[in-house]
Amino acid sequence: MKTFQPQELYQDYDLMVNALKEAHPGLYWYTSRSEFESIFAENRTKIKDGMNSYDFYRIASKVVSADKEGHSNVFSSKDIGQFVKSEARYLPFAVKTVDKQLYLLNDIGENKTEGQIITHINKTPVDSIIQKIFAHTSRYSDGFSTTGKYKDLDHFGFSGLYMDIIDYESKDMDLTIQNPVSLGIRDVRIDLIGRDSLILLARTVQRNKAKYEDELFFLETIPNTKTSILTFNTFDYAQFKKQNRDYKSIVDSVFTQLKSIKTKNLIIDVRNVGGGNEGAEDYLFSYLTTTPYEKYKYVEANGFTFSFLDFTDYRDKKESLENMLAEEHELTKDGRILRKKGVLPTEHPQKSTFKGDIYILCSGKTYSGGSEFVSIARAYSKATIIGEETGGGYYGQTSGSYVQLTLPNTQLRVRIPLLKFYTTFAGEKNSFGRGVLPDYEIQPTFEEYMKGIDSELEFTLKLINKRVR
Repeated sequence: MKTFQPQELYQDYDLMVNALKEAHPGLYWYTSRSEFESIFAENRTKIKDGMNSYDFYRIASKVVSADKEGHSNVFSSKDIGQFVKSEARYLPFAVKTVDKQLYLLNDIGENKTEGQIITHINKTPVDSIIQKIFAHTSRYSDGFSTTGKYKDLDHFGFSGLYMDIIDYESKDMDLTIQNPVSLGIRDVRIDLIGRDSLILLARTVQRNKAKYEDELFFLETIPNTKTSILTFNTFDYAQFKKQNRDYKSIVDSVFTQLKSIKTKNLIIDVRNVGGGNEGAEDYLFSYLTTTPYEKYKYVEANGFTFSFLDFTDYRDKKESLENMLAEEHELTKDGRILRKKGVLPTEHPQKSTFKGDIYILCSGKTYSGGSEFVSIARAYSKATIIGEETGGGYYGQTSGSYVQLTLPNTQLRVRIPLLKFYTTFAGEKNSFGRGVLPDYEIQPTFEEYMKGIDSELEFTLKLINKRVR
């Protein structure tokens, strides 16, 4: 793997930090300016002569993740990618997180480990390892919510992140596991595996999915009931267009059908909606309310152009970004750059809206536009929310438009969000920096997961049946 001289790494580091300060409007939303300055200074001191790409990646990812905004990210270079393919070593197992514990999904070699809980790796408590990983990633997570981060560990996510953040060199290590029934503890010596072996292993390990998780959307009506289940797995218009479908037309047809079959109880499953186009969540909700509302108090940008654009994906098309920022935003009297009124306004309620009871299933992977949909429902409807805290923040997010900064020496790529969306939502059940908190917190046990039981949906159906009675 390529190594660098200190001046090369300082150049990349300072460019990254200054770009974040200049362009990222949510940089100080969850972490104060003084805290960030300490983080910047502390991590700069970790730069050493002869540091390789991966070790610098770990510094960069910790700095960027300190914003606690899941839309910002650091992506590896081709140099790291080549190393991962040929030399990196992975933990030879998949996991399922339940109550912040890691359950093994497979036997390791000759060791019967499936269903056991990992307590330590090389004598280090696994919770300490997880917290260290979380300090380097904010995927599916805004503010102080961690449900999305735990979801990101599932299956082979923990193995990949362990290699990325903790150890990419070891050939073997000690694993301490606990039997969840007898509580007996034992140590297992394990050999780490390469990427090709990991891919082969992944094909053999059970991964239970929700019934319609592989569909863009699905509408199911339970026979002999007045209950329908509407599943969406994305709000990304482009994904629908790939199948020659139109998102809004689908939503229109769904509610026409719900009306024709006289559905009284509507379950909307957005547990896997990680985002999509702005406004998609509004359009779905426009069939669930009769009262107009405003979604954002403001949408804010840090500038109309940026000094570092020569190092971004807008290097040869600066005008397109600058024109968009100028056309959609204005400098206000208080010195802020805010979105102009009338740009992507909130959808008005439809003429014919759903009048029955609404139940929404959400999870830590409910993020960005998916989380906004649940937030709207929390603030402006009587929907019953079931599942776990959303990964996306209740009070907003920083996303919308992005620049991808490429650091000139290490070639790491840093995604910087350019728009801060601050919502109009309020609610006693939601503290600042948290996702949407469900009315009923329901998650499957490990045994339920292995049996393919959809605990959240089954709970919801029982709740509906109880209310109908």
